[in-house]
Amino acid sequence: MIDNLGFHTDTDLHTELAGLNRQITALTGRLDIGNFHSWEDRYNTDSQLTNLQARAERLTVKITEADAETDRLLAAIRLVGDPTLGFIAYVVYGPKVLPVPPLHEVRLIERDGGYTVPGTVRRRVPADQIVEVERELLNEVAAPNGHARLWGRTVRAYRTQVTAY
Repeated sequence: MIDNLGFHTDTDLHTELAGLNRQITALTGRLDIGNFHSWEDRYNTDSQLTNLQARAERLTVKITEADAETDRLLAAIRLVGDPTLGFIAYVVYGPKVLPVPPLHEVRLIERDGGYTVPGTVRRRVPADQIVEVERELLNEVAAPNGHARLWGRTVRAYRTQVTAY
């Protein structure tokens, strides 16, 4: 996501995936060679490889979603004309200057501290589903094992923040 100052706030997922792939390649080579001190060492290496492969699969899904969002914004900026001026207009005026309907990010925030409740950020929400997602987040936080019960609060201690992009 790009914040209102034009900074890209997401981590570099492609670099992280490249690092995971290097680790996977190294562990695969070590398993192929088979020079282990004990069966436990081999078992630990094998399970480490399995964990890294699962992380790489989850990260690939995240990368696909992030690239789709970036491509959507880039295509909309190019429709404006000059990509540089379109990007500047997007940063200054927000997504309302682009010729595509904006998507929204909905997050649940504590009223007193302003902190985002972990696990309550929903991205790619169309405008017609914002109220439904807000209701879902408030019900989730008020659940028997929810954040509000855990910290001894009520649902009134939370609010939702909607950001268009």
